[in-house]
Amino acid sequence: MALMVNGIFKLPLRGLKGLLNSVFMLINIPMRSPTYTCISKRLKSIKVKYRLPNRGAVTHFISDTTVLKGYDEGE
Repeated sequence: MALMVNGIFKLPLRGLKGLLNSVFMLINIPMRSPTYTCISKRLKSIKVKYRLPNRGAVTHFISDTTVLKGYDEGE
């Protein structure tokens, strides 16, 4: 599971260890992630294959955050 998370988020191994520990803590599971050296050894010997969902063509999104508007009941 750690290697799949690493493939998706492209974190350094020490950052991956911290992320997994934080997730375990947030969902209240008394578990620790493997050390980064253990993850590194597994990364050399195991090839994880998974497919990311195809998001299709890139669409453009524009957000204007320079103007704040307040609306009344009639607007």
